[in-house]
Amino acid sequence: MKHISIIIIVLLLSVLGCKKEASVFKIKGTVVNKQLQEKISGVRVYIDAKKIEGGVYNNSFTNVASTTTNSSGSFEFDIEESHVSEYRFRLTNNGYFGIEAVTPTDKIHQEEGYSPTFEMIQESFIELNVKNTMPQNTNDEIRYRYTNVEVQEKGCCNNDPISGIGYDYEAHHKCSVRSHAWINLTWTVSKSGNQVLHFDSIYSGDGSTVIYNINY
Repeated sequence: MKHISIIIIVLLLSVLGCKKEASVFKIKGTVVNKQLQEKISGVRVYIDAKKIEGGVYNNSFTNVASTTTNSSGSFEFDIEESHVSEYRFRLTNNGYFGIEAVTPTDKIHQEEGYSPTFEMIQESFIELNVKNTMPQNTNDEIRYRYTNVEVQEKGCCNNDPISGIGYDYEAHHKCSVRSHAWINLTWTVSKSGNQVLHFDSIYSGDGSTVIYNINY
């Protein structure tokens, strides 16, 4: 009877001492240049999570891991299972617009793994110089704008119209746009009751700064 009691105690201790190992989910991703579809190395990749801890939901993202893409534009994470409502990827790299992508938990928590591909947009710049070089009177006016800008971030070009009035109007604008693209520009000049519409396209190049002058 004594031996039986010892066996039972040992079994109980074994059961109580066992701890279920958390599942680990693998993420194998790739980052490419959206315009050229070329793999990008050196991209910093962060994965954040909105955690549920102690039954309390946290509405803020907390960073859980980070890494850098290799020479093949690939990255890899091993994410341990936890109570998370959603995940977020953040990607940054010099010369590219950043990416933030929120991903549902069920996409990450897959036994077969999760293999996302992220497309980053390379950044170029347009330096636009506008000057009234043939003034007629103080009512000379110009209205100009880009018409097909897609990326909308701080420091980016946008499609908002700009107006300039005056005998000696002059302006300089520098902003960022996507690379390897034709950026459309239109401007209307009004002088002495005559109005003339102009338009042109500017090729943004490969991460460079393009200087464009409007002399009217």
